[in-house]
Amino acid sequence: MNNNQIKGISFALITAIISGIAIFYNKIIIVSGIEPLTLNILKNSGSAIILSFLLITSSTKQDILKLKRNDWAKLFLIALLGGSLPFILYFEGLKHVSVANANLIHKTLFIWVAAMAIPILGERLSFIQVLGYILLVWGNIFFSNTINFPIGHGELLIFSATILWSLENIIAKFALKNIDPKIVGWARMFLGIFILGLFAISQNKLNLIFNVNPRYILPIGVSSILLASYVTSYFKALKFAPATLVTSILILATPVTNILYSVFILHNLPQSTFISSLFILGGIILIVPLAKKMNIQK
Repeated sequence: MNNNQIKGISFALITAIISGIAIFYNKIIIVSGIEPLTLNILKNSGSAIILSFLLITSSTKQDILKLKRNDWAKLFLIALLGGSLPFILYFEGLKHVSVANANLIHKTLFIWVAAMAIPILGERLSFIQVLGYILLVWGNIFFSNTINFPIGHGELLIFSATILWSLENIIAKFALKNIDPKIVGWARMFLGIFILGLFAISQNKLNLIFNVNPRYILPIGVSSILLASYVTSYFKALKFAPATLVTSILILATPVTNILYSVFILHNLPQSTFISSLFILGGIILIVPLAKKMNIQK
């Protein structure tokens, strides 16, 4: 395993931990009284401001002037498919489905990324790694044993968001060949805000942004910091490691969230949380040590 892959795996692990903390925080700390689109616009705007500050205070800002039209096209697609449209679909879907359904569908992201990365990026999975994928799927299904069928309109919206986020990973791998991860992360959030803003205007919800209760400002600010940290480490992970590897490691966010919830809310570790975490950890153990056999696009 070369140094780049080790670096990519390290950033992926950091991203998974940040994601697990962010999910727990957003569910528990931020009161659910904020309209979802408004929350996302404010949270993503805060993240875009943080990433913009980090960008303009680094030497990477000079690289923006060197971007070509094709580079900007990739960045716009990342903003559209990753930083805006899927958020709209996902939170609209949440209005019609249970959290268990939504989480289970979203956690299939690594499957769709693999289905695209293998033929498009030339990445490969060994038989042992496929077994690791099966353990990841089973771990999530075991924890989400409350899922209800049949699949309806809400589930389809969330599935559509998941597919768009999968496409974002593929496009990002191409963009990261010659664009710094800081710029890719900044573009995802900064350009995505304009798209979310246009959607809010079309839904006559832009006024809600300016009427948010002041008590939500600090929680949203913390959430923005977590999101900016997530985006920064995530694209660094994608820069150095295969998309199939990065997205599978991100499943570790699930046990991180579940354990935090068990410790701070339930004050007890349910058996389902313990067993599902073992399945997920086992899957990652099978996948990561064999990452050197994966083919990274140069």
